[in-house]
Amino acid sequence: MKTSKTLLRSFVTATVVSGLGMYAHAQNLDGTVNSGFYGSALAVQTINTGFGNAAGGNDSVGGSELDAAYGKISGGNLYLFLAGNFENNGNHLNVFINGGALGQNTLAVPATGTMQAMNGSVFSPGFLATWALDMNDYSGTLYSEEYSLTGVPSGGYVGALGNTSTGIYAGSDGGVSMLYLNNNHASTMGAAGAALSGATSGANTTTGLELVVPLAAIGYTGGNIMVLADINGGSDGYLSNQFLPGLAVGTGNVGGGGPYTGANSSSFNFANTPGEYFTVVVPEPSSLALFGLSGLMVMRLIRRRK
Repeated sequence: MKTSKTLLRSFVTATVVSGLGMYAHAQNLDGTVNSGFYGSALAVQTINTGFGNAAGGNDSVGGSELDAAYGKISGGNLYLFLAGNFENNGNHLNVFINGGALGQNTLAVPATGTMQAMNGSVFSPGFLATWALDMNDYSGTLYSEEYSLTGVPSGGYVGALGNTSTGIYAGSDGGVSMLYLNNNHASTMGAAGAALSGATSGANTTTGLELVVPLAAIGYTGGNIMVLADINGGSDGYLSNQFLPGLAVGTGNVGGGGPYTGANSSSFNFANTPGEYFTVVVPEPSSLALFGLSGLMVMRLIRRRK
């Protein structure tokens, strides 16, 4: 009987250790989506890119696209994975985050970087951007800008990362850890703006940009986090049709005009487009709840064995 008690107590200990280990787990950045960590995609591209399909190689020559988005809140950080690529001709990736604090519904960043060209962009109703990231890949170097959009907006250029011989960018700029595997060339095919599904689904793309952003940096006040991502042209001067969440089937490059174009080809207008963002759900405090339930069940078994 003593042996049974020992085994059951060992199980309790294992439950505590494995539970803590599971919820303290930090994803190792490798630029390839880990579905075991992230779970299912939070947004999948709806339309083929108007910025060309990458021809191959390690630095996405010939095309830019956003295929799918994944996210998770863990250990005081926001983990984001954006499957896809942006061409090494200076095309930009823009990421806007609503962390819960009082932010901006109409973008107004300081004139300290290229993102200022997007000022006047209007987010969906209820989306108040508290933090923004701007990245561009130019001839093998990844340049980054970061902006705090709460209170008096601040920020600008934070640094550059060079890629390796295999096209990997890895490092930390402005406190944001990142790894970008810019080699997606199993791109979706077809006419720009055409619907994607099945073999052409963006869910099939598994490489891209992986970010770890401290919650303290994004104006996080608790609850769920909302995110919008897009691909823009050189100097943030001409918006593609690649947004996550994806736009309506048939949409051309936003910079070319249409219902989503803002005051100019650098800006967007989602004032009449509710829900143009994806949501990263804050995890419930389930680790303690699960431990509490399993611990109670095990302790009951122990008592029965006495």
